[in-house]
Parts: sequence; structure tokens; C-alpha cells
Amino acid sequence: MTLEIRVLGRATADADHIYLWLHQRSPDGAAAWYAAYFNKLCELGDSKSASSIAPEAIALGVDLRQAFFKTRRGRSYRLLFLIAGNELRVLRVRGPGQRPVTRRDLPSDET
Repeated sequence: MTLEIRVLGRATADADHIYLWLHQRSPDGAAAWYAAYFNKLCELGDSKSASSIAPEAIALGVDLRQAFFKTRRGRSYRLLFLIAGNELRVLRVRGPGQRPVTRRDLPSDET
């Protein structure tokens, strides 16, 4: 089943922030990161099976899911999303060392 991907504003801002931070250090690394991010989004659209329940899901009381992707250097990044019907809604993008999300970190109309 193919899911329609919808990247919400906060997730777009997260991705932009990560990309710009990486670009200041390595333009090639930033481009590779973005390619890995985009590839993971496409993968998720084809099947949600590559995802798992996010650790925050129980505390937040929502079916928050996560999917990981890595850079060439092996740093793990995390996409946090919900499935609503045939739509996958990306809520946040988290980088290495970032704290778990709280209810305030998620869009209020999605939880």
C-alpha cells in the first residue's frame, strides 16, 4: 500500500535547520544528508513496515512512529510521524543527541 507523504511545518523546519547546520561544515555532507532524508521519506511512502513505535508514544498517548536513516558517517537521524488513513504525516526530524519529543514539540492539531 502506498501512503501519501505530508511533511508538516515543524518537520520541514527541523530538516532545514539540520541541513543548514551541516552545510556550514560540509556542503557535500549536507547534500548527502538530504538525499538520505528524501530516500527514507520515499521508502516510508511505499511501506510503513520499516518503522517502529517511538519511545515517546506511550507517554504522549498517540501512535507516534519512528524511522531511522543514517549518513555516510553513520550518524542516525529519526523521522517521527503518524499514519492517518492513507496519509503519513511527518511531525518532526530529530538528529543525534536531541532529546525525546514532548507534547509541546508536536503540532497540537495532530495529537
